[in-house]
Amino acid sequence: MSRKIRILGIQSSPESGNKEGNLRRIEYLIGQNSWFNPDLIVLPEVFNSGAGFVQMQALSEFIPDGLTTEFISSLAEKYSTNIVSGSYIEKCPDGKLRNASVVFNREGKIIGKYHKIHMFSYFGSKEGEIISAGESICVVETDIGKIGMSICYDLRFPELYRALNDSGAEIIVCPAAWPYPRLEHWLTLTRARAIENQLFLIAVNQGGKHSENRINAGHSMIISPWGDALSSTGDDEGIIMAEIDLDNLKKLREEFPVLKDRKPEAYQLLN
Repeated sequence: MSRKIRILGIQSSPESGNKEGNLRRIEYLIGQNSWFNPDLIVLPEVFNSGAGFVQMQALSEFIPDGLTTEFISSLAEKYSTNIVSGSYIEKCPDGKLRNASVVFNREGKIIGKYHKIHMFSYFGSKEGEIISAGESICVVETDIGKIGMSICYDLRFPELYRALNDSGAEIIVCPAAWPYPRLEHWLTLTRARAIENQLFLIAVNQGGKHSENRINAGHSMIISPWGDALSSTGDDEGIIMAEIDLDNLKKLREEFPVLKDRKPEAYQLLN
């Protein structure tokens, strides 16, 4: 039996600090594309606050007792779809702030949560001073398959993606607020992570917009295990959508057994 699923990615351009406006924009974009009847919707990183650290701190909230969680839960239930809520900043019980990606099922219930592991430190970024790093990988069992979780800067760490693959992920999502100056890195690394792990990668970036001296790169993509962009968009706010078949993934891995041909025991350095 075919395991065809419909994927919808929302490349929004959040207004820095305008939580309610950003949530309403997500609601509008999902509603406008609900005709596609998606089985999975993926949002960008910090879609509710924008990428400025001051705004991220100010608009952080508890999970599940927060406006963003309640709002996305209601959309998942309304459209009977799974939603990977991009990410938003969580106030954790230990008093720390973490960048959280929350997964909702078709009933609007939380079925998984991932905290971004790798903190961006390039060019004096203060992300690691403000946001605490996650400490474990996350693969979420859904009614459409196993989804591996990552966020933005995580894309640069292939060992994370290999660990997600080894844990059974068939799809990996990468919500991001990736800036334009490193667009070519985004285009290259997303394809590389899909190809080397023989899985589908859903990379959903923020749309291009000046915010906190940033210009987000856009170019969200749904990438096949062959590295083909099944759907993509440009710089500005936009939508990606595609139907994928996870049975084809199984067939590809059997016919082209790259993962089985690995020799991890040979990769260890001799002391």
